[in-house]
Amino acid sequence: MTRTGWIATAVSTVIALIVGFGAGWWAQRAATDSPEPATAAQRPHPDDVEDRPETGFEAVVVSLDETHDFGDGLTINLSGFERGVEQSGIDPVSGQEGDLPYFSWTVEVSNEGDETVPTGLVTRSCSVGDPLRESGSPVLGDSVNPPDSLDPGQSGSWDEDCWADEADTQIRYTVEFHDQDFVPLYPPVTFAGTAD
Repeated sequence: MTRTGWIATAVSTVIALIVGFGAGWWAQRAATDSPEPATAAQRPHPDDVEDRPETGFEAVVVSLDETHDFGDGLTINLSGFERGVEQSGIDPVSGQEGDLPYFSWTVEVSNEGDETVPTGLVTRSCSVGDPLRESGSPVLGDSVNPPDSLDPGQSGSWDEDCWADEADTQIRYTVEFHDQDFVPLYPPVTFAGTAD
């Protein structure tokens, strides 16, 4: 083999290794169980999903302090409502910037059944005030990604928040679990009521 042939073979081998390792790293990264927290702009909104299939599910509305049972052992509830102020916050829904007040809380899910339950992808929306108006989310929690599934006896939680003026006491938070094709796994659940 000529010198040029050896150089071409060496360069091709190096490129193949780089591409191979890069693809392997990317696939491993995509398969990890702890993805980077989604920003408010990255979170899918229920109204943004085009051509959503009809499911026959009827939406459920419960109070903020109620635990909802989906019927297969999966339960969901909210806890720990608090108010805070985000320094130099930006609300893309209202266009406000500066020191912005918000509500924060924890969403808790639990599998009290005998089978593993999928939770899949989660879409959420929040409205505050009287009359209610749609509100964005500052995504300030330490753990903002819901679990993908829950084994029997397992629980999980994630942090949620919603921009809310200090005078806003009414809140409506809707959560819906979907599979990878955005087919709903359960009826959408809306928690509604007054938070101090």
